[in-house]
Amino acid sequence: MVLPFFLYPALGGVENYPKLDGADVSDLSRWAQSNTSEDAVFLFPDAKRELYPGVFRAMALRAVYVDWKGGGQGNYLKDIAREWWERWQAVMAPRFKPGNPGRYAGMGVNYVVVRQSERSQGETPVFENSSFSVYRIR
Repeated sequence: MVLPFFLYPALGGVENYPKLDGADVSDLSRWAQSNTSEDAVFLFPDAKRELYPGVFRAMALRAVYVDWKGGGQGNYLKDIAREWWERWQAVMAPRFKPGNPGRYAGMGVNYVVVRQSERSQGETPVFENSSFSVYRIR
């Protein structure tokens, strides 16, 4: 009687979670852990609904300003939902473009992480790998 519960996911190819290519996120996390302070805040403005900012948060043990999965905590506390929504609208809404990393200075963000395709031409990254560029906010 229990057999279908195990066979269906295996034979049907059901995946509860998408597979993440974690090599570059792991590389970024190691860099953050050894080169930034424990209270540093990171922002991934071009991540939209991707999961890698949360993976980074868990691996690097660093704060992320806002990410898609973090919004789920708003189900429990109204104040968290309000704060998350304001942050999401400010930097992650679909109409938003990452632009100049310096615009985040007043938000308490210390580092902006963007994919290489969104790399800022006028800024010098403090860290890069094949997927990400990291900019320090002064």
